[in-house]
Amino acid sequence: MRKARNSKLALLLVLTMLATLFVAIPTASAACDYSMTFTKTVKAGNTYSTKLGEIGALVIDMDPTVATSVYNKYVYLSLPSSPSGYKLEIESLDGSCVINDKNPGSIVNKVIYTQTNPRTVQVKFLENFEPEDLAANVKVKLPLKVTIPSGASGDIILKAEAPSSSVFSSDDIVIARAGTASVSLSVESVPSISSSGGQIGVIRIKEGVDNTLKDSGQAALKLKLPSGFKWTSDPSVEPLWGELNEDNIKFKITNDDRTLEIHVYADHKGSYFKLIGNVEVDESVAKTGEVKVTVSGATTASPSELVVANYGEEDVTVNAFGEVPTITAGKQGSDIAKLEIAEAVPGSLIDNRTITLTLPDNVKWSQGPNIDEDNSQNRGDLGITARIVGSDSKMLKITISGDTSTQTDPAKLVLKDMQVTPAVDFSGDLTVEIAGSQGVEGQVTLAKVVAPVSATASSTPDVKIGYTSQVAGDITIVENQAEAIKGVITYSDVDDDGYVVSGTNTDTRARIVVKAPAGVTFTDTPTVEVVEGDLQLVTGGVSTTTSDAGEGLLYIKVKSDSSTPSKIKISGIKLTVDRTVPEGPIYLSIRGNAIDETLDEDGNDELYPGHLDAAKVAVANCVTPGAAQTKGNAVFTLGQASYVLNGQTVTMPVAPYAKNGRTYLPLRYCGNAIGIDDANIWWDQATKTATLKKDSTIVQVKLGSQALYVNGVQVSTMDVAPEAKDGRTMLPIRPVLEALGAKVTYDATTQAVSIEY
Repeated sequence: MRKARNSKLALLLVLTMLATLFVAIPTASAACDYSMTFTKTVKAGNTYSTKLGEIGALVIDMDPTVATSVYNKYVYLSLPSSPSGYKLEIESLDGSCVINDKNPGSIVNKVIYTQTNPRTVQVKFLENFEPEDLAANVKVKLPLKVTIPSGASGDIILKAEAPSSSVFSSDDIVIARAGTASVSLSVESVPSISSSGGQIGVIRIKEGVDNTLKDSGQAALKLKLPSGFKWTSDPSVEPLWGELNEDNIKFKITNDDRTLEIHVYADHKGSYFKLIGNVEVDESVAKTGEVKVTVSGATTASPSELVVANYGEEDVTVNAFGEVPTITAGKQGSDIAKLEIAEAVPGSLIDNRTITLTLPDNVKWSQGPNIDEDNSQNRGDLGITARIVGSDSKMLKITISGDTSTQTDPAKLVLKDMQVTPAVDFSGDLTVEIAGSQGVEGQVTLAKVVAPVSATASSTPDVKIGYTSQVAGDITIVENQAEAIKGVITYSDVDDDGYVVSGTNTDTRARIVVKAPAGVTFTDTPTVEVVEGDLQLVTGGVSTTTSDAGEGLLYIKVKSDSSTPSKIKISGIKLTVDRTVPEGPIYLSIRGNAIDETLDEDGNDELYPGHLDAAKVAVANCVTPGAAQTKGNAVFTLGQASYVLNGQTVTMPVAPYAKNGRTYLPLRYCGNAIGIDDANIWWDQATKTATLKKDSTIVQVKLGSQALYVNGVQVSTMDVAPEAKDGRTMLPIRPVLEALGAKVTYDATTQAVSIEY
């Protein structure tokens, strides 16, 4: 029989060699692997046996190529030399090894074990496996008996070493791990509990080696709660692996109800299990914060403390969530920060309770909140509804629906999408007052508000009460962000729910309004230009007028918004200041529907009455005329050679006359009419120039020229020119005298010209 099998093997080898002539030959390698049936943690200083189930068996896994050529081949198996004391034996398992988990007696005479030293064994095969016996790899299990010396720790490495000519591989095999006799504890999660108590965090208990958790004159483990907390009953046990379970673990709660004793009496394999326990709380004693269990007992365990819960009174906090944005005053529907509503413990948020958010004066709600699903946590069935309360659109009432009393973790609601509309002159922190039946009180800042524009003046020169065409400082208007100045009119209204909503008007362009105080008007239309950025103004869209209240108004129409913050310069400003204006700075206000979206469709300030100015800038300083200046008045009548000066009748050689809608007077009487004596009135025949000087103001005009000069600078172009008549220089009254600070009025019924100075 042996010869027949050998002949079959020879034939197979010949066929294999012939096949290599047609198939590429792969790189040669040993087709042998080593593994353990199981690897466990053991205690150093002991001997462990596969036969007793204390340590796994070594498996040599050979493919058919190896298995059919193992005759007289061997491999050395060695344990480490350090620390000293390792021992290795190959145990007899019913007198045989095992092949493919069956036929335990099939290789009784095929393997021999030779002990070369206490920690090394040679495993040698005395016979090949027959090809017809091999349906798959041969897996030979070698039962081990291993002594692990004291001082060993970590992985126990069995080294397999074979000659280079051997069919066996060389490798390192982890056959066990040396650990200490200790128990590790951990907590799966740390729930929050209130004064009503409940389940604490699930405690995981893991043994390092067999029989680590065992009574030794006292309880194997003791878990003690802090003052104010008590175990309500024995915890339940949920095994993860090993032999310990609710049948062989015994519990005892001591007399103070704070200490849970864990007793284990039986021998057992290393185990891993969960403890699921509940506590009650004495709120008169318990301290809020972390609930720490102290660990003691007969078993060495780590850590010595475990945080198993967070204890707190039922409470709710409200805070800004994430970044607090900067928004622009006067802009409709600006987004503010998200709002976080957080429970201290589950059940703090109660169904049908309310939280109110009240905005500061001159800010109104434009949109209520939605729940931010991505950032909210443990919300369960919690929901909200929101509505405006009151007629001023300042208070938003949020009503809670649902509750979290059955949850183990506190909820956090994050609210998003809230919008407000601040008045154009509001600035600083947008701080919301928190109140409501939920019991939350306090303040939270949800935005920073900045003005849409700022304005500066190049100078603040003195201007005199009662004078006209007085030069003021140039103004620069700066956008504080792009699109702060708009070309399309956006206006505000309040909807049926009390929210401030927006509309647009594309029929006309939005405009900036520069307003002077009562009694101050613009003598001429100044120059307006964009000096930085891409804001566009309407060509020819600058004009001036006077309001019914006597306020000078400068209108600047805007063509299109900016994509980068822009600057507008207003230059050549000349003001007429009447006698009602008090001494002190003269401020010009910057306003208008190009800047302010809180106005209604008609441009009125219904939403925030009186809150119209986005910025103010001082452009001049109003002063009283000098003491030498005598105020008075004069009245001339067309066609009459006499006039009344400060109540006295004065006769002139010629009468005033009207031409091209203007009244003309002789040069000298023009000056006398406003208190200028003859010494300060000149005529230069060579240049045909008339000069009048009043205090520090010098006005000059030329025959046939419409240019009007003040202190050497042309300030305007008159609509008529001075002329010569009957050998006299005749001047147009209104432009000349107003340049010297006089007020000129004409009564068409009486044809009287009144001059006040």
